[in-house]
Formats: sequence, C-alpha cells, structure tokens
Amino acid sequence: MKFEKYYICNSNGNSNCVIRSFCKLFNKEYNEMKEELINLTKKKNANNYNDMEVFETYLSSKDYTIEEINNDIKVEDLKLSKGKYAILCWNKNDYYHMIPIIDNTIYDRTNECLELYVLKVYKQQKNR
Repeated sequence: MKFEKYYICNSNGNSNCVIRSFCKLFNKEYNEMKEELINLTKKKNANNYNDMEVFETYLSSKDYTIEEINNDIKVEDLKLSKGKYAILCWNKNDYYHMIPIIDNTIYDRTNECLELYVLKVYKQQKNR
C-alpha cells in the first residue's frame, strides 16, 4: 500500500478523523459531512458522531460491512483488495483513529497511522 497526505478541515481549521475519512470516502465537503453525522447522532440519541453506533450506522447505509481481520495487525501490514475501506485503529492505549483506504492508498494527515493497530475494517460492498 502507499500513503498519500490528506487533510480537510472546517473554516476554523478544526478537523476530526471520522469526518475526514468520510469526506474522502464519500466525496463530500467537511461541513456537509459533519452536518450529516450530527443529524444522525441526534436521530440515534447518541452522545457524539464519534460513537461507534453512529458511524457504523452511517457506513452501513452506504453498503459497508465489517471484514474479518487477524488480531494484532498494524495498518501498514494490511493486505486489502482494491476498493474503499474505513479503518478503525488505535495505539493499544487511549488513542483511537479512523483512516480511509481507497484502492490500496492510505489517506491521512501523517504517516504515523501506519504504526497503529487495526480494530475494525469496514469495506464498501458496492461501487457508489
């Protein structure tokens, strides 16, 4: 896989990894994507769009399913077929992060994500 620097933010320069990932995967502007996730958060009566229940519901509505993965694999060691993926990963401590992978290219603000451990792999089942 290759890495490509990707960063998108709101007009104040603030950014969130879930929103950034979804902007890349669904070709949306930052504020538009954030608003969609906020609306879904309210509908689900959740606390935040970073809640797994919220972003998994959104991904499911876009034909994403959870792929089986080996335990203890780092992002840099993932072997994925072509397609669109959202990767939930962490540092095995208290830092959680989401990144998009499209056709074997990882898009994130820094390549530090390569050292994170994969928790879940969400794969798009249909081309949209």
